[in-house]
Amino acid sequence: MNRVVLYVLIAFAAPARLISDDVGRISNGFNGATTSVVDAEKYPFIVSVSLNDNHICGGFIYNSRFIVTAASCVFNKTTAQIQVTVGQLSLILPDPGEMRLQVRAIYVHENYDNITKVNDIAMLETSQTIEFNANVNFTYYDTVGDGPLAIVSGWGAVDESKVVSTKLREARVYPPINCDLFPADVYDSNFMFCWGQSEDDNGIRPCQYDEGSPLFKPISPTTYLVVGIVSKNLGCGDSEIFETIYTRLSAYYGWMLRTGGPQP
Repeated sequence: MNRVVLYVLIAFAAPARLISDDVGRISNGFNGATTSVVDAEKYPFIVSVSLNDNHICGGFIYNSRFIVTAASCVFNKTTAQIQVTVGQLSLILPDPGEMRLQVRAIYVHENYDNITKVNDIAMLETSQTIEFNANVNFTYYDTVGDGPLAIVSGWGAVDESKVVSTKLREARVYPPINCDLFPADVYDSNFMFCWGQSEDDNGIRPCQYDEGSPLFKPISPTTYLVVGIVSKNLGCGDSEIFETIYTRLSAYYGWMLRTGGPQP
């Protein structure tokens, strides 16, 4: 009951805060929980999206020419401003297989709403073919499905400073009881799903600079399927009650196929 009442108060007092790009979005919740630094070759599909050479968002490799990220990361940006780095673990030190790629074209979903973040998905066409190796590879995507956990990984802030993490981090997050706290103008289950805020998460959630980062599920020790990308939340460590909202990738099968072609 207290959760519902508090949400109503927040929704009327500051409705834009839930979807604000100025509010933080993998953090440890600032409460002592821990996240792990990712080892080389573990998640070769994760990329860093930069604005004028500064990391702003995550994404994943769709095929040898296209990256999937959040529309909110690249909305109203030009190809001259956006870069993509594959094979990256550290934002400040070179990594094996790391390659910075210029962007040839930015495809924001034609029905993206920058206020509500509905259809928060974009594809970036790279200026050259991505060469796959142990540190750089594409991954498939699928429906959210069942299962007790998922993994989210990115370079988001990890403490109150809201400063980007210099190392790629990962965290296990678990499904919520439900997503009933979100009003219809904020949450559309046809195109979104919510995840996290479970008792098992210990406060872990995506943070600022994690937008566009993939949420994925392990189907074997070395194989993962991406089910969503970070779209919006109330903040990281600022709230104890709200789940993170992800773009539901399975809803965009046709759009991704038309835009980026088939996967390998």
